Amino acid sequence: MANGKIRVKSSTIYTIEVNDNGDTIEFDISDTGLANKMVRAFDKVNNLVDEYQEKAKEIDERPDEPFKTTVIDGKEKVLITKNQYDGAAMIDELYQKSRETLDTFLGVGACKKIFGDKNYYNMFDDLAEQLKPHFEKMGINAKNLKAKVVKKYSPNRESRRALK
Repeated sequence: MANGKIRVKSSTIYTIEVNDNGDTIEFDISDTGLANKMVRAFDKVNNLVDEYQEKAKEIDERPDEPFKTTVIDGKEKVLITKNQYDGAAMIDELYQKSRETLDTFLGVGACKKIFGDKNYYNMFDDLAEQLKPHFEKMGINAKNLKAKVVKKYSPNRESRRALK
């Protein structure tokens, strides 16, 4: 018995070049869930930031102690405190989780293509701002999505009801 394969090729792929190396990310604009995926991804990043801010407050409020010391001129000096270390580790975790979250929408490895290995404050806000005109070109907004769904399915509503 022969095994067959079916592949549906979409002509509705929107490609964005994201760096000077020519790397790209792609969106299938015929995907009716695309707007929801975008909203969920950015909402989750915002929730991660909120969680981080709460954890940062907890760290700031607890007593601090030396984490790493060194001897300079015969005297022990604190290089970094436990709270500073934990805060830096949480920032790294925040960015790692945020990148993973956005990659669920943008595509695997997209954040690495866009940002490389560098993280900076407001990077995700900058990304959203840069993507905004592309989303508009793709028609990704709730109003357009609703209009497309209503247009596509409303004419068939009466005929579907007649089949019941």
